[in-house]
Amino acid sequence: MLQVSRSAFSLSGVLVLSFILTSITFPVSGIAQADKESPAPGFEFVRFADPTNVPEFATAFSGPVAMAFDSRGRLFVGTYPGKILILLDNDGNGKIDQVKTFATGLTIPLGLEFRANGDLYITTNRLQGTGRIVRLRDTNGDDVADEITTIIDDLPSQGDHQTNKLKFGPDGLLYFGQGSSTDAGTPTGSQPPEGPLNAAILRIDVDSPNPQPEVIARGLRNPFGMAFDPVSGQLFTTDIGSGEAGVLDDHAPFEEINWIVNGARYGFPGCEGIPVADVPACAGVRGPIATFIPHLTPTAITFYTGPQAGDFKNQMLVTIFKHVAGIGGDLERFALSGNATTGFQLTKLSPIMDFSLVDPNDGPVDTAIDPISGDIYTARFDPVKHADDNEHHHFIYRIHRAGSDALPFIGPLRPAAIKAGSAGVTVSLITRHVKPGAVVFDVTDNISLSTRLGPAAFELVADLPANVLATERTITLEVRNPDGIASNQQTFAVTKGDPGPDPDKTPQLVSRFVYKKKRANVFDQLSAGTKAKKYRLVVTGIDFDSGAQLLVNNVPLDLDSASSTELVGRMTNSMLAAPGELTIQVRNSTGKVSNTLKYTISP
Repeated sequence: MLQVSRSAFSLSGVLVLSFILTSITFPVSGIAQADKESPAPGFEFVRFADPTNVPEFATAFSGPVAMAFDSRGRLFVGTYPGKILILLDNDGNGKIDQVKTFATGLTIPLGLEFRANGDLYITTNRLQGTGRIVRLRDTNGDDVADEITTIIDDLPSQGDHQTNKLKFGPDGLLYFGQGSSTDAGTPTGSQPPEGPLNAAILRIDVDSPNPQPEVIARGLRNPFGMAFDPVSGQLFTTDIGSGEAGVLDDHAPFEEINWIVNGARYGFPGCEGIPVADVPACAGVRGPIATFIPHLTPTAITFYTGPQAGDFKNQMLVTIFKHVAGIGGDLERFALSGNATTGFQLTKLSPIMDFSLVDPNDGPVDTAIDPISGDIYTARFDPVKHADDNEHHHFIYRIHRAGSDALPFIGPLRPAAIKAGSAGVTVSLITRHVKPGAVVFDVTDNISLSTRLGPAAFELVADLPANVLATERTITLEVRNPDGIASNQQTFAVTKGDPGPDPDKTPQLVSRFVYKKKRANVFDQLSAGTKAKKYRLVVTGIDFDSGAQLLVNNVPLDLDSASSTELVGRMTNSMLAAPGELTIQVRNSTGKVSNTLKYTISP
């Protein structure tokens, strides 16, 4: 467990202002100091958005609190008052030049997450009221949400903390953090007591007609940020601890990063930070994998992916909201090692960027990676009132490798595969930094393809001729600017039979059963402790690709056979060791995960 160096971080209007006034000696109105942000060696940054080009950022409590990219590489931003904005860089100079309003009236949208089908899911919190999760759809392509549907309502956000960030998991379910009602477990004033859904990681099936929250983990006071590791598929969260900075007799616990294990308890209330063996409240508590000094306030987690990641690929990036005792106020970087069997460890590395924070309670709250270029976007939120509205530090930074703005980048190909012997096919791709006259180049066959602009901004389309599709093979494509500079590469598969499902398709489960030795010998349920050696789990469905995995409790099984409609896996003793429900999904090689089926292990 790593100790890196905390605050009662709440974004519920009156609560934030109250926290600023009571915990920090700092004027709520004044002249802001000059900023001296500094990226790490080898990185550069620009202010992609600020109050000068986004009017919505011009006052206290008006800034960005959450971000997400859609599949076209467009940045969607949630502002504290409740607008969902689309910030566009139409001329490609690295700064926004157009603001579109996608939706309004969704106060305190702390989490934004796109589903693979293009639906946008957000958490939203009523001031001093309950939280909810809402789905936004643009059905006519005019960049305005014309369907706004509440997926789940009345989440317990009336107390100190709120419904936080959310992510779709590898199982296709939607995970989110729900904060505690109290500071340290005991209600004061008008605070409601802790409820069964407070201080927890929850998940729902958004396809259910009546989604019901399932508690995955408890004892997390304010699990603000979360992300799934792209390698292991495991969930990691930040947790912000109790207490207020600046009070006498401050015994606040450490801040945390936690690996979330289904059914685990993480200590709140009574055992925050590092568990202590002789404290009764710490019995059975799973400890954090990294800690920070009290009140530092770790907010968002993301994993560094994309064409610029290089030797930082899949490392964990964490935004630190506060700057305390010379620590924090930055985008920190960690190497994650280990696995779900032996456990995970974090190693702290040098930060990506120091934001040189000026005001207490002014700092980074979210991070998102451009899926096309791999640029890192970080949102900074400043609720401190300044005499001059232009001095509010509501910024979105675009952080990138030095020199990368001179390089073209391309996203995934659509389609990504075709059957050998097919006629020619047209592929499309979204680009960055591509100049007029650029062409899509077939590296495998050393030929330039017929290339033209596509219907969407920064889209190119190109024609793969029939002669390169004659036999089973993999074709590597890139884009070359007129100056000869080449982009990152993407691959196109020419398959022997019909290719697997389109990468945008998600596998669907229809049925499951367990048999022993012969398929006719079916078991509706098994007893805990049953030896698994001769038992097989069979799932049927559609759109399983050639690399599909059969997952039980998010762990892949060894397969006896596989097709596009059926997988047969070998059950394990660990699956049958204890009573409960097994969670069954299929995960395609594209990362898309099916709906969920259950199988009961009886006592």
